[in-house]
Amino acid sequence: MNNIGLKITAFLFGIALWFFVISTQDFQITMDVPVKLVRLPEMLAVASKPPHTLPITVRGPAFDLIRMRSNFLNKDSDAVSIVIDLQGAELGSARKHIGARNFQAPNFPNIQFVEPSNQLLFLDIELDTRIQRSIPVKSNVSFDPAPGYIVTDNPKILPGEITVFGARNAITRIIEIPTDSIRYDSLVTSDNFKVKLNFDQFPAYVTPSDSSVLMEINIQKLGSKTFNKIPVHLIGHYDKNEAKISPDTVSVKVTGGEAVLDSITSANLQLFVEINRFAIEDADSLAPTIKLALPPSVNREMSLKGFELSPDKVRLIRMDPAPVPEDSLGEE
Repeated sequence: MNNIGLKITAFLFGIALWFFVISTQDFQITMDVPVKLVRLPEMLAVASKPPHTLPITVRGPAFDLIRMRSNFLNKDSDAVSIVIDLQGAELGSARKHIGARNFQAPNFPNIQFVEPSNQLLFLDIELDTRIQRSIPVKSNVSFDPAPGYIVTDNPKILPGEITVFGARNAITRIIEIPTDSIRYDSLVTSDNFKVKLNFDQFPAYVTPSDSSVLMEINIQKLGSKTFNKIPVHLIGHYDKNEAKISPDTVSVKVTGGEAVLDSITSANLQLFVEINRFAIEDADSLAPTIKLALPPSVNREMSLKGFELSPDKVRLIRMDPAPVPEDSLGEE
């Protein structure tokens, strides 16, 4: 038993001695660290695509290196970085040398930047005039109503434009900002949906004013409404004593969103037939043309699904001209 105790003690002592030796020695590692551009003049913007990270070599105690790397992998943006000071920079291209003065690891003072022995590190940056511009948003969202419901208008995007800030050369190439591709199914009520914008193809260092938009969708239950005895007008150049249509009233069944149907009255409906159509189409009966007056805010194409007439056609009836009274005839 005494030998086992001595062995355990020796083992623990060996581990402690190893940790002590490790802690007193410096090691070198190479890692990709983020690049930060600071103190850029207010009227300038980055127009190129500088790398977001750079591979560098650092030296320091093993425990500090392990902790720094762990913090960096855990998304600590201040753990380690290469900082490029752009104060006093001018319009155009510039080459910035990367050295020890650019290295920052504020919580690890014992870690140092190692200058490459066979080359110099540079970062090429192009600067352009900073501008702002409003860019329209393009929807990639699909809204599908449930059976028995209808989308009565195009989705409204709020706001319809996003302001972006950045280099003139980069921003002038942006035509639109797309949303994420999303599909909403089985909708039964009008609602607002928050949708993220997609910046995957955005130029580097262009900043948008917002990262999402609201999309307003109008959903209504599908219904129908019948209007009886709507007059049918015969229009065109003709003698009213010689032609008429039969029947001169019909019923009109309108199918569409219930809220839209509630706003329609018989006064909004007009039916007419152009008399020349009978000759042009060589027919004695035709379906009347329907004219429905709706407020400008109503999307007719989307909110109404169809019209049904009963009867579906009207006939043109030619009448014999009235006889001329004999006493109206002049003597020869």
